[in-house]
Amino acid sequence: MEDPLTIYGQRPQPIETPEFLSTKYTELESELSKIPPEKKTAWTYATQNCPLLVGESHKLMFLRCEVFHVKEAAERICKYWEKRVELFGNVLAYKPLHVGGTQGALHEHSNNTPEDADRVRFTWKGLYLGFMKPTMTHDTGGRAIVFADPSAFRGYNHSTEERYGVARSIWYILHHILEGNDDVQKLGIVVIGYPHNAKISYVDRKLMKMNMEGITGCIPVRMGAFHICHPPWFFEKVVFPIIKVVMPDRMRKRLRTHCGSQEKVLESLKKFGLEREVLPSDIGGDVILDVDGWLQECKKKGL
Repeated sequence: MEDPLTIYGQRPQPIETPEFLSTKYTELESELSKIPPEKKTAWTYATQNCPLLVGESHKLMFLRCEVFHVKEAAERICKYWEKRVELFGNVLAYKPLHVGGTQGALHEHSNNTPEDADRVRFTWKGLYLGFMKPTMTHDTGGRAIVFADPSAFRGYNHSTEERYGVARSIWYILHHILEGNDDVQKLGIVVIGYPHNAKISYVDRKLMKMNMEGITGCIPVRMGAFHICHPPWFFEKVVFPIIKVVMPDRMRKRLRTHCGSQEKVLESLKKFGLEREVLPSDIGGDVILDVDGWLQECKKKGL
């Protein structure tokens, strides 16, 4: 097995001394000041109206995502906040992305406007749909493992409301994985895709584009790789051509496909530091995923 820290060709993180971080925070502010006002409207509003959401810990996630290239980090922050407002609206966007706690954006507040109540309702529908699930496990390199199963789209009707609900649910899941987790912020995640039981009618090009834009250009998450396990017959002719359009070139190079028997796929994944013990039972691993239990726990903890 190759070195799990460098297997995907990711740039290594620098050592974060207090002096180094202080310098980078100053440089980041300088780069943010250079961005035209019309391209950072949401970011400016956030700094003025919810400063606790955009403090140093928030900025640090973007710096780590871009390996302390401050210009790229500044651009990503502004894109992130513009997209956050687009997805969550002008009220929920400026609340913590939590399902628990009375101040959480996804708490079912009785005083929500009808529009925000719908946003929350469809986000919860997206979460319970279970397309993307956190495994709460890591590969041998320390990256968080996220499981994606497109067969969950059985019954999904491709409406704008459901599409945005799923997109918001993915934002929530990734924020839950990132917030307060220094190692994952530095090392990133790997996605295990299991489309074996999906059907061609489940494919939503618009949703794929939305999710890819959010993951690769907005949310401060480092993508290690996408591992596609047991792809169905239509993947090569239908899904991969879409992926080539919506996925940046650097990410296409980190796309891995694993075919064959269950044991063969597990052996293939093992070469990438993905042991059976950290993989979902859906593909033959030992981890049993319980979305409902996880969400209830997040509610209790105010996360």
